Amino acid sequence: MFSLNDHLELRRVTVSSLVTCVYLPSIITVISYKGLLYSVGKASSFYILALIFVAELLKSFYLNSQNDIQQKKSKGKTKTGDLVKAFCFLLGITFCFFIGIILFGAPFLDNHEETLMLSCLLTLLALFPLVAHIGVEMAMQLLFGVKSFTRDTIIAMLVNNAVFTLCGAWLGAVVIPLDWNTPWQVWPIPCYLGAVGGYLLANVLTVLKVSLMSASTKYKYLNFFVNILNKFHISK
Repeated sequence: MFSLNDHLELRRVTVSSLVTCVYLPSIITVISYKGLLYSVGKASSFYILALIFVAELLKSFYLNSQNDIQQKKSKGKTKTGDLVKAFCFLLGITFCFFIGIILFGAPFLDNHEETLMLSCLLTLLALFPLVAHIGVEMAMQLLFGVKSFTRDTIIAMLVNNAVFTLCGAWLGAVVIPLDWNTPWQVWPIPCYLGAVGGYLLANVLTVLKVSLMSASTKYKYLNFFVNILNKFHISK
């Protein structure tokens, strides 16, 4: 749940979401203009994942900058160990996504390349920001419900982004079996774009919610819309 009491966190959440609202549509616009939209999901579109990785990494640096002083002591072997642990964890999550997607109906005997690229995208958008912000141990505790994130605005945003990403990918699969015979129905383009769209929508809602929350201190009737947007945010 977002709170107006922590202005620093709200500012970081807003800036992070605004960056997403700029860079993701820009990537989609450029690849559409270049006629590369139908290649997403293939190994040739790996550069899209690389761009997203760089953007999300820079965002994580910004979100974590307030904790730099406390984290200066954790260097050397500990930091290297954390990087290795995070890499192995994200690799395992990617494999779990790969298996899960197949169990949900993805082609089993072919299109492994496309399924792997979708798995990497889901890991990058849903889990990577969370791991980069709080580490592997806390991320696992959140995933298994051991820890609560109710009072942490940044974690609440990251969890909400992950949920919207996965829901977007799942909803994208709805159009694949439809008899429309359009090129964008080919696996895994709808799921790929659905995941990106879900992630983008979550960030748009975050910006809208923070803006309405700030304005509601002056215009009380806006609390009605804030309460509606609260229903689109996961709290735990």
